[in-house]
Amino acid sequence: MAKSVRVRINSGARAVLTSAGVAGRLGDMASAIAASANAKTSPDDMRNDAYMSEVDSSGNRAHARVWTATPHGIRNNNKHNTLLKSLDAGR
Repeated sequence: MAKSVRVRINSGARAVLTSAGVAGRLGDMASAIAASANAKTSPDDMRNDAYMSEVDSSGNRAHARVWTATPHGIRNNNKHNTLLKSLDAGR
């Protein structure tokens, strides 16, 4: 049996993964996905959009996420898979 393999990321690669450029691009993609999902959702009287996005570049790399921000968005996503159908907007 082979021994376990350990991979170490050098500091240059880590700097790229946490850079402002990568975080900005991820933010643009997440915003586009959220905008597409909001466009596919019927109007609601709530103050917030049904879907929201954010970017977090702390830690080892930048992360972006899109989530349902209101009960209306949760119901819409459960019924129509809106977030899944909106993923192409982030490409």
